Formats: sequence, structure tokens, C-alpha cells
Amino acid sequence: MLRSIINRLLMLVLMFVLFSLFVFTLMRLAPGDPASMMLLEIGGGPEQSLVANLQEQWGLDQSFIQQYLVWVFQIFQGELGNSFMSGEPVVNEIMNRLEPTFRLISGSFLITVVFSIPIGIWLGLNEGSIPDRVVYSVTILGLSVPLYWLAILLMYTFGVLWPILPVVGSSSGLHYVLPITAISLVQSVYFIRMIRSYTIQYSKFFYIEAARARGLRPYIFYPSYLLRSMYIPVLTLVATSLPGFFGASIITETIYSFPGFSKYMLEAIYRRDFPVIQGSVLLVAAFIFVFNFVADILYYLADPRIHLDKQRWEI
Repeated sequence: MLRSIINRLLMLVLMFVLFSLFVFTLMRLAPGDPASMMLLEIGGGPEQSLVANLQEQWGLDQSFIQQYLVWVFQIFQGELGNSFMSGEPVVNEIMNRLEPTFRLISGSFLITVVFSIPIGIWLGLNEGSIPDRVVYSVTILGLSVPLYWLAILLMYTFGVLWPILPVVGSSSGLHYVLPITAISLVQSVYFIRMIRSYTIQYSKFFYIEAARARGLRPYIFYPSYLLRSMYIPVLTLVATSLPGFFGASIITETIYSFPGFSKYMLEAIYRRDFPVIQGSVLLVAAFIFVFNFVADILYYLADPRIHLDKQRWEI
């Protein structure tokens, strides 16, 4: 167990290094010069001398290897460089905007998981019933609804027709209602369909039917047999859904003018602010890597027959 965890940690570090090199390379291959774009944004002309001065100030006149090594050295020092546009440390700017996004993602994630899993299980246990058919039809329709359209519809309904909720900013708890609702609704339809499919599939296994034939009481049968057997696929569904919630936060923060981390990263992409983009992407990647690592450990704790020293596609 300990050896497997150490191997996974070493693999995690290697993946993180390769991902940092990929992100850094992608930024240098992206079209658009940060110095020229900054001069145009402040109303100045992109004169060659001014562009060269900014590139020298930011270290963009150095070779690719030199720039990458300087950036890696900054990471080991706990820094991510300074923003091209504001001149402030990237770490400070990210931390100032991380809390609203964390509340947005964690709130929508908890609401989706808490409501979708019981609903999906209940629909799977009542396959073919009228509520199952109605909710299943609604989920099919919900999968075809884009998040940006739903967010705009909620904004128009509860901010214009019935102005009962704020639609811009994040200064109070009410500002989180519409963004969290939009993300939760879009993610829930997928969760409900998947949990329903898992319930139907696992309830037909022979050991589940044998346990049901023994006449076990529901409070023993469901937690000890059905739900326990579904733990691995449900955990996989939850673990792999995190990038979807982050992508949804980018859309909702843009529509609702939400001053969060996701909107800040998107603005940095438009401005070609390399240190902000690289630091933000690394932070998101690190969080996802650690989240998946914890999920792997939970796999083993749920089922010791799973060998962590093997890849998921190996037997």
C-alpha cells in the first residue's frame, strides 16, 4: 500500500512537470504578442522600441529554455511571477479571486451530488414508473440545453421579469443563487442519468437478486448490498466531473460578471498575460491531479482487491 502510494506520488510529480512544460510551450506558440496587446489596450501605438523594451522587461527576449528555467525556479520559490498587465504578483491576484470561485464550484458541486444521487437511485429502483419516465424525458431535454443559454434565461427571468435576485457581482449570498442554480441544473441531468443507469445495472446482478430473495429489510439491503456495490462507479463519476464544474464556472462568471478566479483567467487569455495563464492553469491542474489521487486511494479503501500498482486498464 505505502509503496503504491509513493509510486503514485512520483508519477504525479512527473505528470505535473510535463504538464508545466506543455503549458509553457503552448503559451509561446499562441498568436499575439503581449507587449503589443498591452500598448494597444492603453491607447498607445505598438512602436518597435516600446515593444522591445517591454519584452526585455518581461524576459521575453530570452531563449525558450532560459524563460522556462526562470519560471520553474520561481515555482520552487513559491512564486508564479508578476502579471504583465498589473505588475502585481500572480499568487496574490489569484488568491484574491479564488474564494468566490471556490464558493461557486463547491456550492454547485455539493447541491448536484446531494440531490442527484438519491434521485438517480430512486428512479433506477422504480424503472418504468411514471415519475421515472417523466424525469428521464426531462434529463434528455436538459442534456441539450447549453449552460450559457440557461444562465441568460435565469438572469432574464429572475433579474428582469421578476427582479428578486441580483445578477451582477458577488458581494452577498444572493449573488451566488443564480450561478449555482445554473451550474447545478446542467450538471444534475447528467448525474441523474448516470446514477439511474448504475442502479438499474447493478440491481440485476445475481448477488443483488439473491440478497433481495432472502427478504432482507431495506435498511440492510440497500446500504450493505446495492449502494456498496455502486460505490466505485459513483466515485469515478464524482471524481471525473470536477473539470466540468470548473469549465462551467468560467461561463457563469463571464455571464454574471462574477469577479472570480475563472473570469480572471479568461481575461488573462484574451490579453496574453503569460504568467497569469501559466499560474492559473497549473493551479487548476494541481487541484485535479490531487483530487484524482485521493480518488485512487478511496478506490483501494472501498475494495482492497484493487491493486494501485497497476494501471486502471490492467487486470
